[in-house]
Amino acid sequence: MIHKSNATVEINLAKLKQNLQTLRTYLDEDTRVMSVVKADAYGHGAVEVASTLEPMVEAFAVNDIHEGIELREQDITKPILVFEVPQKTTASQYRVHNLTATVSAREHFDWLPNGTSYHLNFDTGMGRLGFAPEDSKLVLSLMRENQNLFCTGLYSHFATADSPGSDFVTEQHRLFTTIREQFPQELSAHISNTGATAFYSSEQFDMVRLGIGLYGYSPGKTTIEGINPVLQWKSKLVQIKPIIEQSTVSYGATWEAPADGNLGIIPVGYDDGLKRSLSEELTVRINGKKYPLVGNITMNYTMVFLGDDEYKPGTSVELLYAESNAQDWASKIDTIPYEILTSINPKIPREYIL
Repeated sequence: MIHKSNATVEINLAKLKQNLQTLRTYLDEDTRVMSVVKADAYGHGAVEVASTLEPMVEAFAVNDIHEGIELREQDITKPILVFEVPQKTTASQYRVHNLTATVSAREHFDWLPNGTSYHLNFDTGMGRLGFAPEDSKLVLSLMRENQNLFCTGLYSHFATADSPGSDFVTEQHRLFTTIREQFPQELSAHISNTGATAFYSSEQFDMVRLGIGLYGYSPGKTTIEGINPVLQWKSKLVQIKPIIEQSTVSYGATWEAPADGNLGIIPVGYDDGLKRSLSEELTVRINGKKYPLVGNITMNYTMVFLGDDEYKPGTSVELLYAESNAQDWASKIDTIPYEILTSINPKIPREYIL
């Protein structure tokens, strides 16, 4: 991969480990953790995150088979569950790389080659992939008929566990409990995500899936105490130029300088993941001082009004930082921190702090 030199993403691995330890305080002593590292670990770097967490967790989850193969090729040895619907063209790779497939429809039993391990996915209310709860007896029969495949677990997804007090969570948990009771007890079972782990005291079965919480964010508006963002995004000033009062900046000429001063140019734009909808909504930090982004964010550049302050080209600029994190950005454009984090261009170098 060709890396961009206009910015750097810093990942604090010590905070990553601390977040895991904090989330473990919500778990029963014997509950195992499956670390979700799909989408390149939510933009944090799946290989580095998995390598750091492997001694501390019992399994990993990825979205597609290629993500799982990447981890195996980098010597990750713990079980890896692949969420995606199995593809006929790549199904042989589950066994080759010792990956666990997801079976969520009847035909998947026919697509997987002999010797493949899998988990069963049930749709208890997410309305996405998975067998219907009322088909559990049929699924159990299919599992027993396909002795050439190895079922090692079953799971479901909560739809509303990102905030406390949801009756729908209670109903999904009831349905999954009923399903679980029909299957052999040696199979692993998991439904709880970060929100269910932190906000609900119901039975966790034998495993939980932790994703966004590991990276320092709550899945909803209710804060999880003790977890902190792992990622910081930095760039630099590439040019500083004088600007006079009432001069306009960027496409649309929507912003006018309130006074004479200096304009800083940052070589990051929406191609890098700095969403255009955040135009004139953010402050960046330079030498500990906050400055507003002004004008529309463009594909490759963003402008910042420096007032009377003067800086040299090459001066560091903090884009995502503690006081302006992915949750803050998300709240400004009615989205979620997941989208902010996974939008950061993977070509921007990731630097890891121990």
